Amino acid sequence: MICASITENRLGDMVRLANSSNADLVELRLDYVSDIDEISQIGKIEKPVIVTCMPRWEGGNFDGSDEKRINILLKALDFSEYITVELMTEKRLRDGLIERARENNKKVILSYHDFNGTPPINKILEILERERGEGADIAKVAFMPRNYEDVLEVMRALVIKKNDNKFGIPIIAVSMGEIGKVSRILAPILGSYLTYASIEKGRESAPGQLTVNELRQILRILK
Repeated sequence: MICASITENRLGDMVRLANSSNADLVELRLDYVSDIDEISQIGKIEKPVIVTCMPRWEGGNFDGSDEKRINILLKALDFSEYITVELMTEKRLRDGLIERARENNKKVILSYHDFNGTPPINKILEILERERGEGADIAKVAFMPRNYEDVLEVMRALVIKKNDNKFGIPIIAVSMGEIGKVSRILAPILGSYLTYASIEKGRESAPGQLTVNELRQILRILK
């Protein structure tokens, strides 16, 4: 699946872009939103929605407290199918959000980003296992590569866990930046639950994103 990640300042603009996109689902980056009191507008989106509110300490735009950030996500639960929260969020807050999501039949994506590098494959596998153990419905990792070997390590970790019957949950694996751009094509082919794209050029939410239309065209050819 192709997920369009949207970082607009106003929820109305997010809704408009989401409904005009030909992505399979959309991710709303609520850490960019200024009119969060209008959160019910998310209910106007006509495709599956992932909501997230990334903190500054993990490469996002939200600089408030974890309590405030989790409260925003709790309010967004009613209007989304998925919720993404960082693995490194304070456990008490994270577990409370996961419990509420389960009560409301929402899927939880536990996420880990490193914008400074890519760890060895054994560390990547450990992070995925920890996400599963902490209650993820979907485990997500995203790393910044120094070279193509780093990209291949992330993709190798994806394949290992995808083929591990004991792991048992979907995975989202991303290698970021220009070097990692190829992973946004490879990952869905190798079994990643989804791949992220931008609505259009200039609206990227992370380095190395292709547009939805570019990705769809490439994947159509390769598949």
